[in-house]
Amino acid sequence: MRLRPDERLLQLDHDDFVEAFTRKPVGVNHLLVGHPLLTLSAIADLADTMPLTSVERHRADLPAVLPGGAPELTGPPSETVREIESNNCWMVLWYIDQIPDYKALLDACLDEVQSYLPDGEGGMRQREAFLFLSAPGAVTPIHFDPEHNLLLQIKGHKDMNVCPFPDRDAERRELDRYYSGGHRNLEAIPSDGTTYPLDPGKGVYVPSFVPHWVKNGEEASISLSITFRTPQSQRAEHVHTVNAHLRRVGLSPRPAGSSSRRDQAKELAYQAFFGWMPRLGRLRRTLRGRVVKGRSVGAPT
Repeated sequence: MRLRPDERLLQLDHDDFVEAFTRKPVGVNHLLVGHPLLTLSAIADLADTMPLTSVERHRADLPAVLPGGAPELTGPPSETVREIESNNCWMVLWYIDQIPDYKALLDACLDEVQSYLPDGEGGMRQREAFLFLSAPGAVTPIHFDPEHNLLLQIKGHKDMNVCPFPDRDAERRELDRYYSGGHRNLEAIPSDGTTYPLDPGKGVYVPSFVPHWVKNGEEASISLSITFRTPQSQRAEHVHTVNAHLRRVGLSPRPAGSSSRRDQAKELAYQAFFGWMPRLGRLRRTLRGRVVKGRSVGAPT
């Protein structure tokens, strides 16, 4: 895949993206359709090189509300990919950036986005990429993600239904539940929201913690999710984690964002008591990447 010197993989309206960032979703366009790393054949080869801990599969005929998650499916991952048109499955390959070629593609995309971030966010951290494959008519239940996410449609059609929390209190209750050990799937759809119809070449940016659910069209779908965090979004996650532990000992901590001074203190507490956990997770992914290094599929951009 070759681009002209004046072409970008992602086409974002600068002013629209800056105005929406952290606040609301916004549509994007991209030039990744037909990329050699994103064909069904390349993804099938990729699936069998990934650690099984990075492969998640469920039935596709799920309800839009499923609070506890769905049972896992088994079998060769490449078989699930190749039969996605008829197997009634929903599948995700987590952390495909473990593979050098996919890491290069992720960075090529997010390098274009980084210059759009407001100065106060502190830049990008923890870049990650995931591939979603789903059978015709598949439903991904209502949930939220802690990352900033650009969901890019590669094949098929899906409706991305973004349903923000109605107010800060409702958001805080759900985040408190999640960081106290609950599932990221919600028990109800929090608002009517907005539907973003995604065809190949289209995508949508969704801020961290904004609920959404997905309904596939009449053919199998392939979507690439490229995600990142910022120092500001990571601080919010850390404060939520510390607050959950404070609640367990009977305290009533102030929510993230209500006091900069308290948030800074909780950030220090997080680094002192919990900071080793994400570092361990990154180390595990790095070691997995070394196992599969040299067996990546397709060709770089």
